[in-house]
Amino acid sequence: MTVFDIAIVGGGPAGLAAAERTLAAGLSTCVIDEQQRPGGQILRQPPSAFSVPGWLTGAPYRKGRALLANVSDDAKLHWLGGQSVLGITPDPAGETGFTLALSGTMGGVSEVRAKRVLVAGGCYDMPVALPGWTLPGVMSAGAVQTLVKAQQVLPGQRIVLFGTHPLMIVLAKQIIEAGGQVEAVCFAQSLKRMAKAALAHLPRAIATPAPLIAAAGGMAALRRAGVRIRYAAPVLRCEGEGQGGVEQVVIAGPNGEEALACDLAAMCYGFLPQADLVRQAGAGVRWSRPAGGWEAVHDGAMRSTVPGLYVAGETTGVAGSDAAMAEGAIAGLAIAQDAGALNEREAATAMRGPRSARKAMQGFIGLLRAVADPCPWLPAASAETLLCRCEDIAAGAVDRAIADALSVGPSFGASAIKLRCRAGMGLCQGRSCEHALVRRIAAARGCGEGEVEGFRPRFPARPLAIADLLEDAG
Repeated sequence: MTVFDIAIVGGGPAGLAAAERTLAAGLSTCVIDEQQRPGGQILRQPPSAFSVPGWLTGAPYRKGRALLANVSDDAKLHWLGGQSVLGITPDPAGETGFTLALSGTMGGVSEVRAKRVLVAGGCYDMPVALPGWTLPGVMSAGAVQTLVKAQQVLPGQRIVLFGTHPLMIVLAKQIIEAGGQVEAVCFAQSLKRMAKAALAHLPRAIATPAPLIAAAGGMAALRRAGVRIRYAAPVLRCEGEGQGGVEQVVIAGPNGEEALACDLAAMCYGFLPQADLVRQAGAGVRWSRPAGGWEAVHDGAMRSTVPGLYVAGETTGVAGSDAAMAEGAIAGLAIAQDAGALNEREAATAMRGPRSARKAMQGFIGLLRAVADPCPWLPAASAETLLCRCEDIAAGAVDRAIADALSVGPSFGASAIKLRCRAGMGLCQGRSCEHALVRRIAAARGCGEGEVEGFRPRFPARPLAIADLLEDAG
């Protein structure tokens, strides 16, 4: 079996930027991604048989598209698309580095071996449990954006966006350009509060003005289209009749509750780092602020706490595609140095550019995190609201399990609640509900979220048919 110099998990901006550097250094490089084509969520490519006129032609995508074209056209790149990484296992003897177990669309389990591994798994929408969130037609903003960007498919005709994250402005503009109708964009926080949070970071944020200019352009486009942007309008619940789907969202307006009619409601309260494989490999993580989830700990060269394992992009904290590209370039250069393809001086010189770029972005990243902070605005789940959709576990059942664990002692984590009520035991393995469970445990214990131990990551990191394991064993 071929042993690659580097296996990169994730074909988004961070993974591609790292591959660009490792390929240039002459290292054998494979990139593994669950999508058939490279680009990640931000550069979501249409299926190869599709043609989408004007695909991602805006200025925010130019740098990423240039990177995508450069790396994907490199004949030396080993692209393994349509593959999920189930686990990363260090070689006990230290000879081959790591073994990665994969499952693909054709079924079965295969393996890839690499001397070093970079995890650049990106992030995913933070699901928020509120009454009615399981109705058909209630989706995450990222899911809607995937359909709109890659295939120009509108999953609804009358769309309401709600949450705390300014990505809603970007998505609303893309929906309008695709021919859709946005009924309203509802921010839970007030405009005054958003402005105050932004002003505190503005002096540093103007070092990278492009995102601010793009945001202003998006707002102007929505005004021209007549889209209502509502502030201080937190959504209380989504309503609809049974399986007929969502019919309206109810917000807390200035004069009491107000219903907004729609056939699609998309929530956007923030994003969680994709750190399952990092945790499974035993690398250090910390609670990601403000939105939550676990982000990978790393040094200045993107090395994790496990020798030979590197991290980059949203896996280290949600910061946007430009920051991901800079971190990916740093990681790729560190890998090349550690592999002996670059000496220390060459690597240090090459890292100056991406390090400087990443540092310059920190002001805008801080601004965005402050403005989008969902914590004060997360909707309250009623006792009957499902917190764990995979196992149909309601918030009341979770709270009873937490109270039971607390009666035994104060030091318990998410796995103790899983044992008591099965929350987190379903197909998603807690990716959807872990952040909410950790918050509830922290509140009950009177401690910070980072002091609560999350679920113990286990193999496989993605759903896998038992038949595939049996086939592999046979």
